[in-house]
Amino acid sequence: MAIEMIRNIPKGSISDVKKSPMDIFKKSEELKQGVYILNRDNVAGVMISKQQYEGLLDLIEELEEKVLETKVAERLARYDTQDSPETYTVEEVFGKTLMEMQFDPDEEDEWE
Repeated sequence: MAIEMIRNIPKGSISDVKKSPMDIFKKSEELKQGVYILNRDNVAGVMISKQQYEGLLDLIEELEEKVLETKVAERLARYDTQDSPETYTVEEVFGKTLMEMQFDPDEEDEWE
């Protein structure tokens, strides 16, 4: 299967996918990037291998953690420099839904 390129990204067609989807996945793995899938000259989607997809999910999780760590560091720095630090109500922290939940203290929840 000959692979053409769009902006240095390989492309295939819906017909190629119908004929042999595994060829597209193999090409994606070989090139270490996604393959644009065209339907009548319009990009319909992108095919990537399972490993690439899982790598993207891991990267997203890692980046979300870094964003959270940065926000925490900024808040702590702001807290240390303020005379009257920002505070939050229990409802603001836990949300209205959690505050409205009823808990049965006699329930066997295995926390004891």
